[in-house]
Amino acid sequence: MTKNIVNTALVLVGAGSLLTGCNFEQPETNCFVQESPSWAVKYDVVDSPKDANGDECTTTAPLVELMGVYKYVNPETGAAQLALRPATLASRAIADTTTTSADQTSLGSLDTEPKDHGFCHANDFAPAFVNVAASDTAAANTIRYEFTNVRVYSAAVAPGTQFTGELKYTSNGCTSSYVMRAVWPPAPCDTASTEPAENCGVGSGLNPEFAVVCQPTSATGTTGYCVPAGDIPSFK
Repeated sequence: MTKNIVNTALVLVGAGSLLTGCNFEQPETNCFVQESPSWAVKYDVVDSPKDANGDECTTTAPLVELMGVYKYVNPETGAAQLALRPATLASRAIADTTTTSADQTSLGSLDTEPKDHGFCHANDFAPAFVNVAASDTAAANTIRYEFTNVRVYSAAVAPGTQFTGELKYTSNGCTSSYVMRAVWPPAPCDTASTEPAENCGVGSGLNPEFAVVCQPTSATGTTGYCVPAGDIPSFK
């Protein structure tokens, strides 16, 4: 059983995807994942970038980016899988004739039932990568994502709309490690705005019970995406 990850469209926008309330002891659901071509993902650095010789280097993962997230279930075995497709890879895939969409997407095994505190664990992810051809101003490069210990929060209060995990990111020969904090839907924001709808507040489209902050896409900019403010699950 296969699905075309690149062309998969968001088809599930049910009333349960934006739940409110503060009773976090509601009955658990199965391992639900909000499938979408765009989640907002924040990367918190754990280990600074180093090259193959262990020397410090400067290339890092994005501060925040969009990521495609999809769940697949084998109808014959019932086994579930989770697919992660970072925008950094997808945006460069068009110019890469040496890899396929399968190479550019990380696929791992996913629990079928929540375990501890409403989390569904996903592991055994294959690395995802693209090869960037050399240009007049830059050498050839391989950008590589390696995900581990991914945990989707699937409790009934907010089923499948937040996840966390670990990332090892390599680009330009620099490798660094991060903890991920991700939320759906992706809400654009502007730290310079006083309008709640433009700064992760009322009207942003996010679950009003989520504790979120605006993370600019660059260190000097003001525009970016709303991301979880704390550890997952991030609630007020």
